[in-house]
Order: sequence, then structure tokens, then C-alpha cells
Amino acid sequence: MFKSIIRPFQKVLLERKLCVGCTHPLVNADKLGNLSNNRFMVQCQCRRRYVFDKELNQFQRATFAEEQQILKQIEKAK
Repeated sequence: MFKSIIRPFQKVLLERKLCVGCTHPLVNADKLGNLSNNRFMVQCQCRRRYVFDKELNQFQRATFAEEQQILKQIEKAK
């Protein structure tokens, strides 16, 4: 029940390119790396991670698998 109440608000925030946790603009977030040619991951100041899809021009919350993929890329770069 709680998720059904919160989900519409989170959807509106993501459409406006704002973090669902702290409402900080995601266009100002730190870029972590590319997942593919059309997708990259950013991290908000509150440490939530999002994936931006260039084709759809929208953000979505990063899945656990996507976060692990970026972390492996960062470790390889070191």
C-alpha cells in the first residue's frame, strides 16, 4: 500500500529530472560511467544512483546489476 502512494510522486520527480530522495537536480549529479553508448550512470549528492537513457531522455533508478557493472569498470580503471 505504501508503495502505491509513493510511486506517483517519484514518477513526477524523475520526469522533472530530480532525485526522489533529496530533490537535487540530476543534471548536476556526478557521472560515474557509461553502461552503453546511449546510457550512463550518475550519482546524486545523497548517494542514490540513476541511469540516464539518451534515447528516451529520462532518468530511472539504477538496478543492482547496473551498479555492480559500474563498480567493476571503476575497479578496472584503477
